[in-house]
Amino acid sequence: MLTGRFATIALLALTLVLGLYGIERSLWLDEAWVANSVNAPTLGGMFYYPNWLQTSPPLFLLIARAAVKVFGLSTVVLRSVPVVLSLLAVWAMLAAARRAVSPPFAVLATAILAFHPTVVEYFRSFKQYGGEVAASSLVLWAAVTYLKQPQRRQFYILLGVVIAAMTLSYPTVFLLPGLIAAVAVGHRARAITLAGIAGAVLAILYWFLVRPNYTPALRAYWMSDPETLLAPGTIAAVVFCVVAGLRAMSRPWNWIAIILLSPCVLLFASEVMGWYPASPRTQLFVRPCFLLLLAMNLEDLVTFTRWRRAPVDAAVILATAVVMFLGVRKQFHEGRFQPEEDMSGAVRYLRKNVAPSDLVLVHPSLREGFLLYTAIQGWTAKPVIYGDTGWPCCPRGRPAGQDISTPEKIRRDLDARIPRDFQGRIWLFYTNRPLHWEYVRVEDSRLWQNYFWSRNCRPDLYIRFANLGLTPMTCADNSP
Repeated sequence: MLTGRFATIALLALTLVLGLYGIERSLWLDEAWVANSVNAPTLGGMFYYPNWLQTSPPLFLLIARAAVKVFGLSTVVLRSVPVVLSLLAVWAMLAAARRAVSPPFAVLATAILAFHPTVVEYFRSFKQYGGEVAASSLVLWAAVTYLKQPQRRQFYILLGVVIAAMTLSYPTVFLLPGLIAAVAVGHRARAITLAGIAGAVLAILYWFLVRPNYTPALRAYWMSDPETLLAPGTIAAVVFCVVAGLRAMSRPWNWIAIILLSPCVLLFASEVMGWYPASPRTQLFVRPCFLLLLAMNLEDLVTFTRWRRAPVDAAVILATAVVMFLGVRKQFHEGRFQPEEDMSGAVRYLRKNVAPSDLVLVHPSLREGFLLYTAIQGWTAKPVIYGDTGWPCCPRGRPAGQDISTPEKIRRDLDARIPRDFQGRIWLFYTNRPLHWEYVRVEDSRLWQNYFWSRNCRPDLYIRFANLGLTPMTCADNSP
């Protein structure tokens, strides 16, 4: 008992440390528009954010909105939401695993989940993906608890957890087929109840939240990385799932394994058929299932080979310590606290140096971050002009994506926004992220500078922040 408590405390404490590491770093585009939607004046504006397609699930948004209302709008408050969800995910994963395998294997599976670099990154990013891990872990905990003790009270807990998880994580639906089948074996009426209520919740979520925030451009963006399916790790995971599935079918009453296996198989099939995006962050929700299934198979292997448990448990505990050490070391050694975009620093610099007569030209890829950090820092930036070319995916009601921005469109956009007789200093604020320019295929920032050179404007200096660029240009009289 003491060892179990120590392991729980150690896992939660280190998860918290990694969550707090770099918690003040600036939010970047993908996080900033979610933050702006959370800070919208109305709930309608949050769920149907007018500037961007809302892909975050409702419970995540409501939790974040409550945090902002209570503690105020700041980077720390926003990032605290995924950090809290990460602690919930680790606790639920460990609780579920300890009901399915022995404590050493349970702690190892939880450590592999909690300290993987991709999981750590999204445990402290203001996006829903860490919440998806928490939702899956909670469903597994409630499911394993019910299967071990299939009483009415446990079923109601399972039902409540499933409903909450679906509002926190849309991919929870991948867990439902195996879960419903497992419940049906012992109690068909409960399975029908679970399927009916879950189906109703899914229909409501789809009709009122998913459907209005979906466009073909969004689907095209998510499906633009098919190489992920062919990654060695993915292939190895699929092979393992096939082997684990054959083993599960040889033991038809091992319904815990069926619950764990079904989302892995359904996810892969959905990705192959183009129904669900294949990327590391969208696959995070299935990691608790995969890792717990792996732990169950490893423990069965130990039982089958009749190895002595004491040396095996010692080796597993040592492996857990190594996983935790390497996970923590990687974060600190590689400086993972650095921001993806230092919007906070850039806005602070602009606030200090922009004169009342200056203009600030903000690229569309920075619009959300600029709006967020001017609000956080209490700066009413005027005058500010937002460009309308080179949009990233996926603004609401605006064309975005590859080949949308062209040199001619950029020139016309600037002609329409910058007065021809403007004299003085204009600040060009743009992204330096190579992936963005590869996506839109035209580098607006260079064309901006060439445009203003043609209008007798000269750069004063070039300022660089993390993946951001500032170029103040002074424009002279353009009259002949």
